[in-house]
Order: sequence, then structure tokens, then C-alpha cells
Amino acid sequence: MASPSTNFESILLSVNSLGWQVADCVILADISFQIPTGSFIGLLGPNGAGKSSLLRCLYRYVQPTSGNVYYNNRDIWQLAAKDYAKDVAVVLQHTPQQFQLKVTDVVALGLVPHKTWFGSNTREDAELVSYAIDKVGLSHKAQMQFESLSGGEKQRVMIARAIVQQPKLLIMDEPTSHLDVKYQIQIMELAKSLGITVLASFHDLNLASAICDRLLLLDNGHLVAEGRPSEVLTEQTLSDVFGVCAQINSHPQHQGPHITYLYGYINGGKSRD
Repeated sequence: MASPSTNFESILLSVNSLGWQVADCVILADISFQIPTGSFIGLLGPNGAGKSSLLRCLYRYVQPTSGNVYYNNRDIWQLAAKDYAKDVAVVLQHTPQQFQLKVTDVVALGLVPHKTWFGSNTREDAELVSYAIDKVGLSHKAQMQFESLSGGEKQRVMIARAIVQQPKLLIMDEPTSHLDVKYQIQIMELAKSLGITVLASFHDLNLASAICDRLLLLDNGHLVAEGRPSEVLTEQTLSDVFGVCAQINSHPQHQGPHITYLYGYINGGKSRD
């Protein structure tokens, strides 16, 4: 079944009237947007807005109860799981636990979607794994146990695994929310440097402004704003959706919106004094 979109050439992923509910609880409602090939899209929203739920629908962890998701103009649920896994990589907020593997072995897991049941790794595979580990700056820790790494290093390993997977779309679900500022910036700049299409949810709005080409804003399971950072990150929107007062100025480096949060919250009230 073809997507109803009329612009196929540059659209990698198209979401049309997507909804998801569990029993009588509506989690997502009537969400539609498109992701152009090669773009870096940020997904924003307060806690409970539905960000992770939406991403789970897009990487086929859960199936929406209404609407469609098209990848390269094909319904993702009509694609073989392995074929979709070849093109779509996922980096989650929490790295796997109890991974009793070396860094090289974890990164090599990115080869799995491209292998047959009994297919063995080749010299070219080993070179790709080595390249990916070097790309994320962890060559000196390639033979270390994954569990011995810091949080930021583990996330870099997960990105290296995604590099080895050679996806056309990378989905990231708040992968930096528990990391120090340095690693938050480093992980997202690394993702952007890959030159592939990225959809990432963010907790840090200023980081999203600096990194993303366009933003999607969710609130209570609805898509309430979409556009360039300057169009989505407005003082009125921050007040309406996040319940905060802020001033927005131009960042001195990237010229996008930079948010300065104001203080003075008393008994649930907001002050601009």
C-alpha cells in the first residue's frame, strides 16, 4: 500500500494519523509528520508526553492501533523484520545490563541483521568493527569488558554498534539523559557526524536547538508543534507545554534559539520578575 504523501523522493519516513491506546487509555492520538532523508529531527515533550511510545511504534517494538508508518514509501509492518532491522538502528536511554562481552563483541552485534543463521564474520566485518570503534574514540578500550565502561563510553559503544549496522535511519530515545554535559554534547555531535537520517528524543531543549534541523513537540500524546527550532522553541510554547517561564535569545555560536529559564516558582505559580 502506498503512502498518501505526494513527495516521495526526499522523504525517508512518513507517519500518518498514528494512534496507540491500551484498553481505554489513549497514549498517542492522530500524529502525522514526515522525516526527510539526511535530516536530524528532535523529538521533544514533557515527561509522559508519549515520546518513547512514539519511537517504539517507529522501530516496531509496539504496533499502533490506528494510522500507518511508511519507510521508503512502504508500510513498516509489511516489511520483513530483518529487512527493517538492516536499515533502522536504535540507541536507547539505558544501555543493556549484564552484557558479559568485550567492546568489540558488542559492536559486532551490529552485523547480525546482515548475516544468515550460520554466517560467519569476515575480515571486512572485522575491519568495519574496528573502524566503528575508532570512530567513537574507543580503540584503546576495544578489548575491555563492556560492563567496565562509564555511562558515556557505553553509549558510544552503542553508536559504534549502530555504525556497523550501517543503517539509513538512527532512532535514539533520550540516550544522553543520565550523562554529564560533556558526554551529552559529544554523543549527539557524534550521531550528527554520521551523515545519516536521525530521529532523537531530547530532555535538554538547548541541546536539541543546537543539534537539530527540525523539531517535533508532543504534549499529552498529541503533536502540538513542528518546525525549525526557532519556530518550535518559543516563550509561549515553553509556558503552554512545559509550564515554565523563559527568555529566548540567539545562541552566540549556532545562532539558533537559546533558552534562559526564569525562577520564582511558588506554590505552583510562575513569576517573570
